[in-house]
Amino acid sequence: MKSSIFLLFTILIHTITFGQVYQSHHLQEDRLSIQLSEGVLNIIPLSDNAIRIQWEKNHIKENREFILINKLPVPLFKFGETSSKLKLSTRKITVLFNKKTGAIDYADNTGKIFLREIAGSRKLTPDSVLGKPCFVAEQSFDSPPDEFLFGLGQFQDGQYNLRNLPRKLIQVNTQIAIPFLYSSRGYGLLWHQYGLTMFNPADNKILLTKKDTVGGGKEDMEVTTTAGTQKVSQRQSLYTGKFTVNKDGAYSFMLDLGGMENRHLLIIDGEAVIDQSSLWLPPAVGKIVNLKAGEHSVQVVCKASNTPELSWKLTGNETTFRSPNAKSLDYVVFYGKDADDVITSYRNLSGNVPMLPLWAYGFWQCRERYTSSKQLVQTVEEFRKKKLPMDVIVQDWQYWGKYGWGVPKFDETNYPDPKKFIKQLHDLNAHLSVSVWENLDKKSEVAKPYVAKDLYIPNSPWIDIYNPEARKTHWNALNTNLFSKGVDSWWMDATEPENDALVGKQTYFGLGNFYRLTYPLFVSKAVYDGQRKTNPDKRVTILTRSAFAGQQRYGTINWSGDIGGTWDSYKRQIVAGLNYSLTGMPYWTTDIGGFFRPGPRQYKDKKYHDLLTRWFQWGTFNSIFRIHGYQSETEPWKFGDTVETNMRSMLNLRYSLLPYIYSEAWQVSSKGSTIMRPLVMDFKDDPAAIGQSYEYMFGPSFLVAPITKPDMTQWNVYLPKSIKWYDFWTGMQFAGGQMVKTAAPEDKIPLFVKAGTILPIGPQVQYAQEKKWDNLELRIYPGADGKFVFYEDQDDNYNYEKGMYTTITFRWDDKNSTLTIGDRKGSFPGMLTDRKFNIVVDTKNKGAKANAVAKQIKTVHYNGEKIRIRL
Repeated sequence: MKSSIFLLFTILIHTITFGQVYQSHHLQEDRLSIQLSEGVLNIIPLSDNAIRIQWEKNHIKENREFILINKLPVPLFKFGETSSKLKLSTRKITVLFNKKTGAIDYADNTGKIFLREIAGSRKLTPDSVLGKPCFVAEQSFDSPPDEFLFGLGQFQDGQYNLRNLPRKLIQVNTQIAIPFLYSSRGYGLLWHQYGLTMFNPADNKILLTKKDTVGGGKEDMEVTTTAGTQKVSQRQSLYTGKFTVNKDGAYSFMLDLGGMENRHLLIIDGEAVIDQSSLWLPPAVGKIVNLKAGEHSVQVVCKASNTPELSWKLTGNETTFRSPNAKSLDYVVFYGKDADDVITSYRNLSGNVPMLPLWAYGFWQCRERYTSSKQLVQTVEEFRKKKLPMDVIVQDWQYWGKYGWGVPKFDETNYPDPKKFIKQLHDLNAHLSVSVWENLDKKSEVAKPYVAKDLYIPNSPWIDIYNPEARKTHWNALNTNLFSKGVDSWWMDATEPENDALVGKQTYFGLGNFYRLTYPLFVSKAVYDGQRKTNPDKRVTILTRSAFAGQQRYGTINWSGDIGGTWDSYKRQIVAGLNYSLTGMPYWTTDIGGFFRPGPRQYKDKKYHDLLTRWFQWGTFNSIFRIHGYQSETEPWKFGDTVETNMRSMLNLRYSLLPYIYSEAWQVSSKGSTIMRPLVMDFKDDPAAIGQSYEYMFGPSFLVAPITKPDMTQWNVYLPKSIKWYDFWTGMQFAGGQMVKTAAPEDKIPLFVKAGTILPIGPQVQYAQEKKWDNLELRIYPGADGKFVFYEDQDDNYNYEKGMYTTITFRWDDKNSTLTIGDRKGSFPGMLTDRKFNIVVDTKNKGAKANAVAKQIKTVHYNGEKIRIRL
């Protein structure tokens, strides 16, 4: 009798709390539908290694699909049932649904579990927002202690491994929210929501009390901490509080300050555990802190106009997603042999990456701001005169002058005859990128068609980019005033829209809260679709400040927003970029030197020059290479001869690597690869490598270890296991699986090359297309077999989509010291039919300098037919 009562009680608890008692199931052609006591749970195989889970109830559903736009054929799958479980299997994933608990396990094709839902954690709690019904959707997954989690977009908290870290996923300046995770256990997870998402939410709130400041005074307040005295300006407020924890452990904290900030400062028991300053910081930040059992005191500093909230929880072996404005519970699990396999599967469903033009992989010269067409032309002329390679010059905001804020039109007062000056730039073999906004002045002449057709979001300065007519109208304005004049590239600024501006607004799709993260996706779509229709022979190149899942299909590059010019900010960008790269977005960059810089002293300040030089070196090995700065003249010669010389060295190195970089860009577009590669992508079986937060692979060959501290002359670099490595600068060999100390002179970044690398080295040029690649060096790093696919096309059109490109596969047989240059595959108009390869073997003590021949072995003439060379 007691056991029957207990069983009934258990069933009632599950029914009342979770509404997920299994009732029946129905196998359909494309899914397994499970009828629960509340709603239907669908298990949908999207491909051999992608499974979508959707739980819907109360007839509420999101009918719009923004991310998974590619409908692939339904993969073959098998179904089985036992008394306790339902089993659905594709070739690569097995899904196990537990009839008793309602939880799902995911296993690979050997039966090994790689991901588990935590029983009872799947929740759809009825709610509403501004009168619109919705749910709070929540799901937790098991996360063992040795798991590393990456992704979620670009954040400024400096955290590399996201396991247990709380985050608030919103779009603001310097923060990009993309709800995609990659795990060191080999799976990817897309949390398929378009609105606000809390990652690992902390629900224990701490009551904060605002302390009085010195009324009207000009003196700063002082807060004493174990890290020293902290200054609190009179434009800031100090809050205090207390809380108690019951046991020793690691606790996660979420500090949400309400609005954009310039200070993140959380002090616990007198120690600053979060401490970051910049003119722009996101509203929320998370941190994991080790605490002893007992009572603890906190202090929080924020802008006087903000109201902070602080919450905590004890960390555990779980990962949780929670979306408060959801229409269903919806996520997708991807699994593969490595990260490339996972990302390829994700892109196959959400859109593959188009090729950028060759020139986009060169150097982008940018500053805030050039004030005339004459200044733009003269700057490019000076680059050419000083033999400083560059391909793109960028016009920042306010070129619109008399036409009104954000209006995409050159004010002829300072930019007379746009077609003429842009042609001058083109004649100098430079390309022009122009800043454009989506909040153009409603009173302007250019905005009249928008206003007439009611294309602005009501009570907002932002156009309703969700409306197809708004996208068409917007492109027409850009085309008429800029693209038709010769503009080559788009700098889409503030595409969040700026600072989370959709909350509480009505859009073409409905209440903005439901689509809070997606605005940048549709801005990119408007420009990409518009330009491709207008001129299908010119590749779309968009630099934009924000992004959402799937945006990689629109020819976009992201940058990390208006960041500070400090060592701390620089370090955070490295981590931010690596996590961003694991969300399927391959093109990313920063404001080299920081957006907010130290004013006029920057041009002579040797300490700042150290930071700028190291940042520039790292920027050389970003997927896109770009400098920028607020109210700054960022040209290399502005900082003196030493900085200019060091920058020239890096520019020359970047341009010599263009054959390598462009070939890897083809791997991104054709194979789903990624150029900036956190070490988990290539060395998943080396825990020490996975944990390196400031090292990464640049393509398959280069290990990059940027200097992140001032005044360094030596640097420790971890070399991953199971392979030999070469110091790029000296040619010295090292075994993997060890930390090595390497020289770090001011003109060089620590750089290692993997054994087995076949590296094409291009000519020294001043712009990407200056010289043909008809006389390339092939540098071979022996010690392992190797392969490299060399790619060429017409550099700046979409004919490659029609098969107009060539590839040459190089193979290195290490045992027999033999290089095979394969038959050329494919063709395109204007391709090289004959060329020379200068084959160089880099061995110990023979690779003295970058771009210098280590030891020339042989020059071969190649006409497209296979050659084998014994070296």
